[in-house]
Amino acid sequence: MPAPRPRPFGWDLLLRAVRFFYLLWGGMLLSTLAFYGRLRLPAVFWHWPDLCRVVVGPWGRALALGLGLVMCLAALAEVWELVDRLLVRVMGESDH
Repeated sequence: MPAPRPRPFGWDLLLRAVRFFYLLWGGMLLSTLAFYGRLRLPAVFWHWPDLCRVVVGPWGRALALGLGLVMCLAALAEVWELVDRLLVRVMGESDH
């Protein structure tokens, strides 16, 4: 099986930037909603009231807060890789 070709630098940079902003925005939104108790479920889900009470209750809020914090940490790792790729590219081209 042939090795996959690497993506062009511009596409790689764009995809990493979009993933960073998605993770950061989603993590901050989910963490804020969970922290201030603003988690709401659409009316469709209230056909299963026990499940909704678990999601909206303290354990569900704690789980949402943890997931939001994990998303923020993943955004930090993503921006770390993004800056690393940019610096490697700039420093590699400055030697020529």
